[in-house]
Amino acid sequence: MCGFTEKRSALSPSISAGKNKPINMGWSGLKRQTATFIIMVVVMVAGCTDDSSRIKIGVSVPETTAPAYTLMKQAMVEREKEYGIKILWHGVRDEGATQDLVSLEIQQIRKMLKGGIRVLIFTPADGKAAYPVLKEASRWRVPVITLDRLLVGMRVRGHIAVNQAGLGETAARYAIEQIGYKGNVLLLEGPIGDEPLRNIALGIYRVLDQHPDEIRIYARSSSELSVEAALDLTDRLLKNYAGNIQAIIAVDSTLAVGAARGVHLHGLTDQIVTVGVGAGEEACRQIMLKQHDAEVDLMPYERGLEALQAALDALNGLPFSYHVELPNGNISTKTQFGSTRLITSANYLVLEQMWPDLFEKK
Repeated sequence: MCGFTEKRSALSPSISAGKNKPINMGWSGLKRQTATFIIMVVVMVAGCTDDSSRIKIGVSVPETTAPAYTLMKQAMVEREKEYGIKILWHGVRDEGATQDLVSLEIQQIRKMLKGGIRVLIFTPADGKAAYPVLKEASRWRVPVITLDRLLVGMRVRGHIAVNQAGLGETAARYAIEQIGYKGNVLLLEGPIGDEPLRNIALGIYRVLDQHPDEIRIYARSSSELSVEAALDLTDRLLKNYAGNIQAIIAVDSTLAVGAARGVHLHGLTDQIVTVGVGAGEEACRQIMLKQHDAEVDLMPYERGLEALQAALDALNGLPFSYHVELPNGNISTKTQFGSTRLITSANYLVLEQMWPDLFEKK
């Protein structure tokens, strides 16, 4: 059978079975078996021919050079043969383009549509291109799954994103657990107007506000997303409060690095808990050196697998598996939240795939 084995035809089984909460699935067992059989036949035929005969899934992102999208691409491409598919991947800025991104994005996606993609996974580089892309995909009857960036007021099959408030909640819970649910907490917020970072901050407040009598919050907004700005804020606050701070929570890894350096500068690394969000390379290095306590990791490799599973569900004719329906203009969008995890000195080895250079230099 051209090397095909039934157990590897994973177009129908779920990658993360039982993790999400499908709602109103509406398929009988017979229909599922029929869909599975049809897909298996297609995969068997594809396995006997070249890549051009495989079921194609298109992915368009702003730029693959970003570590998150590099890992997402790796997750999908590694499963091409296993699932009998072909990933057509395009990063709008991958070739160094800085102007006319709208035209370039539409041009790339039209090429994928003409190339026969059956599903499009889409993160717009420029929101202005979103409507023409969705219109073109509709003309080709190709379902669209958005990734990370929600398209306001536009209907798509579903949306996969990180629960930004949930990231903040995870960071805050870890911090207050480490200080025994009592003490003074410095919250480093991002620049004013940065909505994702603000959502993370709201999640942090949501947890800290549950302990009004035990936790006192000192919030500071950084003028810019830089290590230097966070270091300056941390240094000044520690001087003003004579080191009477038990934990620092930063809404971003870059700010967390500055906070960790400020704490180290005052010789308080062993007394102050520092936590960040994003698991950036330098923040993870500080964890390895035991100069920073924890980072919330957005797990892009796993999010890539979740996006792929959503595309496979579309190919199988199955409903989009989602956690919530987010208000989106005059409509609501079915949204699945990606996995996250906490990185500490006890488990930082799991980051080798994301930041291999850290381990080569160690």
